[in-house]
Amino acid sequence: MKKANPLIKTLCNLDLIIAIIALIILTLVTTAGVFKRYVMKDPILWQEEISAFCQVWMIYMGASVAFRTGSHVAIEMLIDSLPEKLQKFMGYVIDLIVLFVLVFLLVKSQAYVAQVFGRSGRPTPILRIPYTYIYGIAPYGCALMIVSYFVSKYAPLFVKSIELPEQKGETE
Repeated sequence: MKKANPLIKTLCNLDLIIAIIALIILTLVTTAGVFKRYVMKDPILWQEEISAFCQVWMIYMGASVAFRTGSHVAIEMLIDSLPEKLQKFMGYVIDLIVLFVLVFLLVKSQAYVAQVFGRSGRPTPILRIPYTYIYGIAPYGCALMIVSYFVSKYAPLFVKSIELPEQKGETE
């Protein structure tokens, strides 16, 4: 199999990189906040705002990575006990349910962010970060989850020249 260009590989893993950066920042800010609050008796006032930003971005970007790598929890015992043709059919039913739920979340989160935060333009109290920057990742995260889910499941059937992340449970 042809190896992917490093730039392409980085772009394909941008959600993972963002989730990792958010986790690192969240860990550092939380650790510094605990130290400042309990040791120095001087809390970091903006800690909650940065923590919320990092948590939301980490969750949506991490969920996209989990869809791409097959890392979400799945109970497959019932499906595995079915005949092979019925397993394949149920796989398509599950795909439709996942698509429906993610499209529903995409539409509702986009409307919510636009309605609640977009129109008001309300920023956070201390750092003055617009809430749309914090919660605006939700619709994009849902769109990435849809793409990641279906690309990881169906791209290998059609495209043989790209290298996708290894699916959980696959053996060489």
